[in-house]
Amino acid sequence: MNKLLWALLGIVAVISLLGGLASPHDPAHDVWWNSIPDFFALLGFMGCLLIIFLAKWLGNLFLRKREGYYNAD
Repeated sequence: MNKLLWALLGIVAVISLLGGLASPHDPAHDVWWNSIPDFFALLGFMGCLLIIFLAKWLGNLFLRKREGYYNAD
C-alpha cells in the first residue's frame, strides 16, 4: 500500500507540474516570476523544506535533553 501511495503522489506531482507549464500566460500580469515555469510550485516546495528544517533545528535547540538528564540525582 505504501508503494501505491508514493506512486500516486508522483503521478499527481507530474500532472501538476505539466499543468503549470501548459496553462496560458496572461500578459496583463507580466512580472519576472511569471517567466519562470512552475515558480509557485517551486516556491511552495522550498517553503515546506524551510519549515521542516526550521522545526527540526528548534526542536533540537529547545526540546532535546542530555543523555542522563532524567536519571540524574
